[in-house]
Amino acid sequence: MRIDFQRWGVFNLVGFGGFVVQIGVITVLTRALGWSPVVATVVALELAALQNFIGHSRWTWGDAPVAGVRSWVTRYWRYQVAKTASLGANLAITTGLIYLSLAPEAANTAAVLVCAIPNYLVADQFVFHQSS
Repeated sequence: MRIDFQRWGVFNLVGFGGFVVQIGVITVLTRALGWSPVVATVVALELAALQNFIGHSRWTWGDAPVAGVRSWVTRYWRYQVAKTASLGANLAITTGLIYLSLAPEAANTAAVLVCAIPNYLVADQFVFHQSS
């Protein structure tokens, strides 16, 4: 497997936008609304995943367009399937670090960093890949 470094850069920019959404939602839900950090993380992860899907479709893999609603739904379904393991890993890492007394934002930051390269490779090869 080969990483296209230009695409990797765009992937990280889009991912950073999702990360800002994710940390913002965790902060608002835990600190302002008193939600459990685990529940807040689940909600934040899914909102960030949706933002990332849209950004990656438009910019990261904009050269791999899909036509029609059915193709979009298929791509989104594949994205969600691929994200299930990543979201599970992110939630497990975040939860474990919270129980080790790390702040929810710091715990989630560590989880995001651990999951970054596997997320890129799965997205590139499974979700957005188009056969030549």
